[in-house]
Amino acid sequence: MTIARPAETEFAPFYAGYVAKVGDRGPLAFLNAQIAEFERIGGLGEAKGDFRYAEGKWSVKEVLGHMADAERVFAYRLLRIARADKTPLA
Repeated sequence: MTIARPAETEFAPFYAGYVAKVGDRGPLAFLNAQIAEFERIGGLGEAKGDFRYAEGKWSVKEVLGHMADAERVFAYRLLRIARADKTPLA
């Protein structure tokens, strides 16, 4: 199943870079391909999970935690959209 790329009028300009990263096969193929990528991360171990490329930068664990939080936020927004909930989002 392929989902058409949204028109530029269907999302805020801030998200244009993210939308552009999704290939022509659609977001579902992209999400399926990510499964293998995340499985490889699971084998890094604690020491590499705590790695920071510079002082004051996020560790690998912190980046993954941020990604998980962002996924929750977007999933919630999609749920609201699917339910046609008109309550303003924060």
